[in-house]
Formats: sequence, C-alpha cells, structure tokens
Amino acid sequence: MTCLFSTAVFGQVANEEGKDNIDWSEDTTEITTIKDIIKIQQQVTNRNATEQHFADVWGRRGYFNFSYNNTKLSPKGSNFPNGAGGFVSEMKSDWGASIQYGRSYRLHKKPIANVATFNIDYTGIDLNVNHFKAEGEGKYDSRDRHAGEGDKKSDSFYTLPWNMEKYEVNYGMSLGPSLTLAPFNLLNGNGLHYIKFNVFYHIGYNVSMIYSPNDKKLDVNQSGVDGYDDASYKAMESNLKMSWGHGMMQSFGLNVSWKAIGIGFEHRTGKIKYKAMNTSDFGNNEYEFTSATNRISLQIRM
Repeated sequence: MTCLFSTAVFGQVANEEGKDNIDWSEDTTEITTIKDIIKIQQQVTNRNATEQHFADVWGRRGYFNFSYNNTKLSPKGSNFPNGAGGFVSEMKSDWGASIQYGRSYRLHKKPIANVATFNIDYTGIDLNVNHFKAEGEGKYDSRDRHAGEGDKKSDSFYTLPWNMEKYEVNYGMSLGPSLTLAPFNLLNGNGLHYIKFNVFYHIGYNVSMIYSPNDKKLDVNQSGVDGYDDASYKAMESNLKMSWGHGMMQSFGLNVSWKAIGIGFEHRTGKIKYKAMNTSDFGNNEYEFTSATNRISLQIRM
C-alpha cells in the first residue's frame, strides 16, 4: 500500500510540474491534423500539375514548315523580249517546294487570360525551289539581240531565254507580328487546350536565281532554217543561261496546330529585279518581275 501511495503522489507532482498537459478548454480548431497536411499537399500537387500543363500548352515556340508552292512571275514594263520574237507573259510554276524555320518571341510574360499571346516572329530560313515549264511554240531564238543598258549601239547582246524551262531558287528572311489564340483553354478537356490558331504578317528580303538548262532543240535558230546563224547557235548552245535578283517581300497567313503538328496557308508577294549572270553575252539590263506565291504547309512545332 505504501508503494502504491508513493507512486500516485509522484505522478501527481510530475503532472503538476510538466509542460505537456493538454488544456481541454483551448481552441482545438488551430491544431493541424494529418488529414489537413495531406489536403494541402494535394492542392500544391494539383496546382503544380496545372502550371506544368499550361506551360506545355504555350511552349513549342519554334516552327519548321514544309510547303508546297504555287508561284507566278509577272513581268513589269513593256520592254521584255522573250528571245523568240515576242514578249514575256505571266509565268506560272507547275510545282514548287519550300522549307522555313523560325521562332516566335512573346511580347509579354504570361498569356492574356490564358487564351492569347502577341508575338514577334523571326523566320531565319526561307528556302524555295520552283519549276516552270517551257512556254510557247518558239521557245528561244539565239539570233535575237537587244541593246545593253547605257549602250548606244543596238543589238549588242543576246536575249535571255525567258520562255525556256526554268528553275527558280530563292532564299529570304522575314520579321513581323503574330497573334496566337488558344480558345479552348477555359474548358475542362485538357486535350482541347493544345488547339491553337495563329495569324501573322511578315516583311522580309529575298535573293533569287533563275536557271534555264541548255536544250539546243528549243532554239528556233536551227540549221536549214531561213537566216540560220551558225555563230549564234554555237555561242548559245552551252552558254550559262542564269540570272539573279533581289527585292522586298511581304506575307500573311494562318496556322492551326495541335501540340507539335499543324497545317497552314501563306500568301507571299514581292518585286524582284533580275540581271544576267553572264553580262558579257546578255548585258546589264534589269528585268523586274512581280512574284506571288501561295503556300500550303505542314508545320512541326518545337
């Protein structure tokens, strides 16, 4: 009995001096339970997942376009001999292809209402190849001559064979504003958030080259025809029939994308002044064309 009484007294004293007693009268609503901790952790995890999701939605600002081209070259001015006794008419490509690479730079830190961004696009690579068939009955006549620029003597130079088969290669760069919309971001379906529409307007500069392969069968100046000129025929039989030019261009278009895949349409116009590469035979004359290209693109977003 003495031992039990001593233990009870010791417990009472320890309880009076200890600091770990629970005050049952205090407000227990301020106590954080394990359930509350789990709930807070879930909220943080969900918020981080949402932020990561929309960061992915608004990512992929780089673009790689593979396009099919349809190009027209329209001569400006009346002094445009085609080398076959006539004048150059509008030329239309029968096929064309292009590759573009660029990047969009956002003008503000976060998307507006999470549905729109304003950007500046820079297309650093814009490479195009277009093919034009030979046109007309008389494709080329090596006997045709023209006066060179600033040259008082007439019929000094050979005429460029604009009517022959041609390959046009041009390279350019462009810069301009664009608007990107993700209108389904306010809906619950996460897959719909990746559908984006982009409209743009770009201004740039390009350098172009036109090359006509040698085909002596297309020369009207053949042996046995009236006025046959053997010297002209031999001079043009393997001559370099190439011209180059440069000029400003502008374009506008629309792209629709989902995640890394998209399709787009672009219309590009500009004026290009061409000059023969072989000026000793073709002279220094400049020939101005209006170039108009429509492109349908498969887009890869990065």
